[in-house]
Amino acid sequence: MKQLPVEWNSDRLIVSNVRESDIPELQSIYDTSRYLHQWDGREHDLNYVKKCFEEGHLPPGGRLENYRIQSIRTAEDNRHIGLLSVYQGYPLEDSIYLEFLYIRSEIQKQGYGQELIQALTLHCSELGYKEIRINVALKNWPALRFWIKSGFNRISGIYGDLEHSEDTFANTELIKSL
Repeated sequence: MKQLPVEWNSDRLIVSNVRESDIPELQSIYDTSRYLHQWDGREHDLNYVKKCFEEGHLPPGGRLENYRIQSIRTAEDNRHIGLLSVYQGYPLEDSIYLEFLYIRSEIQKQGYGQELIQALTLHCSELGYKEIRINVALKNWPALRFWIKSGFNRISGIYGDLEHSEDTFANTELIKSL
């Protein structure tokens, strides 16, 4: 299967592999996503971007060459506005797994996320992939709405705690067929 390009774009966005010099700024963007952990129960990682850049965030048996961490910038002024992390070829060879997508909270709801997913969907389809998957915290209602609106309308499973409470967590894996 072919790999996502090192750099690709949509009308308003440029998406490209993270460079080492991008790490501090992208980590500061990632740090603004800290509020997400109230819904997924994970600890905030103060070195997430650097770890992803150096080691990837790989599934079991995953290979670094199938992983991409990419910055999202505006085409208008080349300003970093987000971060995209994907694994190509998991769980099936013709699957793309969205490990993480985040747009700065202060510019969310301006269509950047939808635009990014539309462009990513087109690229993945052209490369021969059959589906895109993402894991979403069930307590993260804004994300569930976003992903369903973006065409992720199949559920492959629900994982995590069996009981609902303030300190229990579960996720669902959503699939978009290409």
